[in-house]
Amino acid sequence: MLSRRASYGLAGAALSLIAITYYTLATDVEIPYLLPSSSIRHQPIAAPDISENRNRHLTESQCLSRYPNLYMEADRAEAWYARKGGITEEMVDKAEQDDGNARLTIVDNILYVKAFNGGIGSRAQAAIATVYATLITSTEPLPDVDFVIQTGDAGGGEWPHFVLDRKAEQEALWLMPDFGFFSWPEPGVGSYVDVRRQTLAYETELGLSLNGSAVLSDSWTAKSRQLFWRGSPMVEVRQDLLRASQDQPWSDVRELNWGAVNQDEAGRTANNGDLKTPAQHCQYAFLAHVEGWAYSGRLKYLQQCRSVIVTHPLEYIQHYHHLMNGIDGHPDQNIIEVPLPFTDNLAPAMEKLLGEKSGEQIQRILRNSWDILREGYISPAANECYFRHALRAYARVQRFQPSVADRGVSYESFVLTGTTHWDPHR
Repeated sequence: MLSRRASYGLAGAALSLIAITYYTLATDVEIPYLLPSSSIRHQPIAAPDISENRNRHLTESQCLSRYPNLYMEADRAEAWYARKGGITEEMVDKAEQDDGNARLTIVDNILYVKAFNGGIGSRAQAAIATVYATLITSTEPLPDVDFVIQTGDAGGGEWPHFVLDRKAEQEALWLMPDFGFFSWPEPGVGSYVDVRRQTLAYETELGLSLNGSAVLSDSWTAKSRQLFWRGSPMVEVRQDLLRASQDQPWSDVRELNWGAVNQDEAGRTANNGDLKTPAQHCQYAFLAHVEGWAYSGRLKYLQQCRSVIVTHPLEYIQHYHHLMNGIDGHPDQNIIEVPLPFTDNLAPAMEKLLGEKSGEQIQRILRNSWDILREGYISPAANECYFRHALRAYARVQRFQPSVADRGVSYESFVLTGTTHWDPHR
């Protein structure tokens, strides 16, 4: 039986991240974590071919060729477990007992659910569905694997969990694309592919015209020259952002009163002006990204806009974060990374971005964020390439043969019943 994680922090983060509904790189890394950008040695990186970014049937060799710099996190975890002697069945049993949300097994290229404990909203279901999509879209069989997923805001434990994010010191954890890369229905964000479609349509309305990767006309001139953010000031870094942005002409940064929004119709109406869909974020030239209790799930949605992401050195790592480059002047820079505290450093950074000499840097960031990340390394094709690579890496250090002889139901039955056990016709 899987234990249930109960944390006020996770609940708070879930409330905060609801804001995105209505709100809304070849890299050679010498260390096993991302931040700050200055600690990573970046090499020149080519944008992947955008014609492949919705191709969910790429082979292993095609994935490696088209997204060669994507797999650092999976390779790191594989190397770590290889040094430790590999993953035993006992370790997976302990991972299941240690706040696992589901235990999954692939045998003979069929996905089985051995245990399911739910979690926050539909996160675990979305994560399992992602594994299934990764499996059935592969033109090559995946190896037999037995593993546990966690879908809380912060990955935890000393066992081989697949998690949404990790801190640098949490080397036992495997990173998977977070649930939002499949769908996040509760706050109304919807599926990732819909967000991509809607943001592209919004950018097109603002004037963006593309011919493949070539920009015929840009949407930048139609955007509001302000820094936008909405959310709950649950942690110091968010309070710091609010303080640094107060009464600034370049700021559209405000707290959302979620108690009022969720309380009654009057509260929702009064706060409606502050609620933005992911696509509506694209009207702003600058989009702030700050962490919450752990990682913030909104980043991938912000990166769908042809806008400049302004963030801080991130503490929590996702599977693609090593591809983010905040080094000023670097040819592959794709974000603005502002040192903390914001109260000391945000205003000078924004004034520089709004200055007459920033045009070349801004265009470089827009191009790299769009071509390398949105249309490349966080595209639907890349996400499935990464997950298949991670499962193959896991299998290489797995020291037992997975079996479903004693328990486990096929995903096809689980998705209909929502459980691994049921009484027939009752």
